[in-house]
Amino acid sequence: MKIKSLTFRIFINTFLTGALVYFFCAICFIFALYSYFEEQIYKELETEEQFVSTLLEHNSPEELSDLEIKNRITLIHKDGTVYFDNTADFSKMENHGLRSEFIGAVENGQARTSRFSDTMLEKTLYFAKLSANGDVIRISCEQHTVGVLILGMSRILLILLVAAMIVSGISASWVSKKIVEPFGKIDLENPELTETYSELKPFTKHIAEENFEKSRREQLRQQFSANVSHELKTPLTSISGFAEILKSGNTDQRTTKDFAETIYNETQRMICLVNDIIKLSKLDEKSICIEKEEMSLQETAQDAIVALTSVAKSKNVTLSLKGDAGFIFGVKPVIYEMIFNLIDNGIKYNKENGTVEVVIETVYAHVHGKNVPEKVMLTVKDSGIGIAADEKERIFERFYRIDKSRSKESGGTGLGLSIVKHAAKYHDAVVSLDSAEGQGSTFTVQFSCRKDNA
Repeated sequence: MKIKSLTFRIFINTFLTGALVYFFCAICFIFALYSYFEEQIYKELETEEQFVSTLLEHNSPEELSDLEIKNRITLIHKDGTVYFDNTADFSKMENHGLRSEFIGAVENGQARTSRFSDTMLEKTLYFAKLSANGDVIRISCEQHTVGVLILGMSRILLILLVAAMIVSGISASWVSKKIVEPFGKIDLENPELTETYSELKPFTKHIAEENFEKSRREQLRQQFSANVSHELKTPLTSISGFAEILKSGNTDQRTTKDFAETIYNETQRMICLVNDIIKLSKLDEKSICIEKEEMSLQETAQDAIVALTSVAKSKNVTLSLKGDAGFIFGVKPVIYEMIFNLIDNGIKYNKENGTVEVVIETVYAHVHGKNVPEKVMLTVKDSGIGIAADEKERIFERFYRIDKSRSKESGGTGLGLSIVKHAAKYHDAVVSLDSAEGQGSTFTVQFSCRKDNA
């Protein structure tokens, strides 16, 4: 279903509101007018009653028949019998003792009542008053109902309706354009500087935040591209140079072997770099196709330690693992990559005869009398060179290295901790660092045990 434009929605709602207001006002006006006419008729009947009462003081009731009066005059004895009516044969009329106007006049001195005809198109208004001798004088007349009044005014009402709809349509069109106009004046590049409705401030603020985030991502992208170019340029230049020398054929067997080894090492470093870039891209775009599942951090950490044992031995670094199983919901390959990078980082930047200790601890919460797993803490602690205070905020940046010479020698790409950060974010986990220069580093990753937050 196609969504209507905001201008059209405002127009149609304003137009319909105007039309409804017209109908409401017209109905109120008609009923007010009808009530006014009814009140005037009752006053007329009351005046005529006073006139008839005055005449009866000096004349007999029969003389009232000669009066030229349009309203009906009825005289009723105190027992309810009719003894005069100027429009009907009163001798054949029924007793009026139970009529509401008669009862009201006897009890209160005077009364106003009305009764509808059988067709409901007319009603009769009655004014009755108790005279000094105890008889009741009743004056009545016919009045059209509201429906007849509306029917009689239908032509003028129709003309007013058409006029109201035209005016409503014109005003609705003008109002809708005026309301929507500020939307078109919003400066999408600098939305918060645009003067607009207060209700639109959250919207313009959101656009500004989106613009900032877009600008930040573009800067990161450009910086990342520049860093990748720089990281690839050095090994490629080295490979090209050695290959050119080998191409000349003027090298001895030992030199050829050394050059080939260098070319191989540089190629492997580039492969590692490209692999890390691919991993980061997948984490950034959340395009990992593997479903999260319940897994043990201890088992995954054990696998990473086994894979890095030979590297640790070559650096005289001791690896250890302790703690509980640490069950979480996660993607095994991503969690493995995170733990692998943390341990590998601890080995690379360690001291001679140093240690890397991995600790896994499940934190429980007391819920409804039971201990329920709430979070799992993964801690990787090394006895290495540590991190200076001014570098703690930057170590998770892509291609940032604390000790560039050591990182180059060990084949690091500068993306390991960045992968750790993005892997943790992918699992809604929190990474923290406690380190001091020369005193080692402790990385802690806090996972939630709830499946919906994994």
